Amino acid sequence: MAIPRIESRALKYGFSNARAKAMKGLLLKPAFLDEMIKVSTIDAMVELLQRTDYRDDLLAASIDHSGSGLIELAGGLNFMRMAMKLQRITPREDVPAVKALLRKWDLMNLKTIVNARSLNKPYKDIRPYLFPVGDLTEEDFERIANADKDQIFNEIKKTSLGAEMLSVSTATFSKQMWEAFRNALKNMNMFMQLETILDAYTYLFMHKALSQVHGKDVYRIRRLLGKEIDAKNILIIERLKSYGYTREKMGNYLIRGGTLSPGFIRSLMEAKDISAAVALARSKFRSLQLKEGAVGLSDLEIAMEKAIAAEKSGAFYRSMLSIGVILGIMLLKEEELNNLRKIAKGKEFGLPEREIKEMLVTV
Repeated sequence: MAIPRIESRALKYGFSNARAKAMKGLLLKPAFLDEMIKVSTIDAMVELLQRTDYRDDLLAASIDHSGSGLIELAGGLNFMRMAMKLQRITPREDVPAVKALLRKWDLMNLKTIVNARSLNKPYKDIRPYLFPVGDLTEEDFERIANADKDQIFNEIKKTSLGAEMLSVSTATFSKQMWEAFRNALKNMNMFMQLETILDAYTYLFMHKALSQVHGKDVYRIRRLLGKEIDAKNILIIERLKSYGYTREKMGNYLIRGGTLSPGFIRSLMEAKDISAAVALARSKFRSLQLKEGAVGLSDLEIAMEKAIAAEKSGAFYRSMLSIGVILGIMLLKEEELNNLRKIAKGKEFGLPEREIKEMLVTV
């Protein structure tokens, strides 16, 4: 006799979902974030975090690091531990969905390496900030970071990530994207273009891998990724407008895969000021909340981050006995790391408590 569907899902996801929900209980509460905002120094922040699941990670990171770098490194180590646990407890056929979200870390690591090379930083200085939770290994990191500038492209091609990037470029993008990536690597001053290309690959990889896993929860995550692309493209356009870029040049920096129509993008490019851009953004982000009065680009960015974070929270709370619970906790954890980084950086730059609090994305 066939097992009833709900019972089948309980057998498949019961253990992994229970573990993921236990991890949710370890996330920092809004009241705790408020407490960290109120302390005067990063050292005081660290003392508070010693009471949390970050304790061992702070101890490991404190050997050679301090300040906001310590917070950022401990956050990465904490996420890496959680990601490894989630991969171990995820049902085998759903592991590709977990790996899809971890693709973002592969590309983030690559960004870190390339940015460090542009600043002539040695590998030993950046190694602590590289987290091998995806397919890139520590050996890959070192080989790419130590390659001559004109050989970085070839070293990336040797990795499984590079092979996939080339495959995707041939099949989905045009070869122009891959060629632009190679040219940007040759000229480290083209870092903005390089970041846009890597962002494009990040979302394309995640969409491609998630398409291999079915279910309404995975569909929600894919839809959420599309909204993230929309938000990035809106901000890219507004930022480039402030630098006087023409519409033709702006198009070279946009990320493919979002939901914005060509007509919407054209209207956004033609919008005469940030207020007009905000009005257009509201039509795509219904929960967009902005304070009254003058609005700047940073205000719009934070408001869109919060709108998307609310949807990420929904991916966790609306899911039951499914892969959505596991993916949802990963998304919420990433928001927590972003909040910790903002608080630490805010203290380093001497920002008032009110401004730091406004930057945070809590759900």
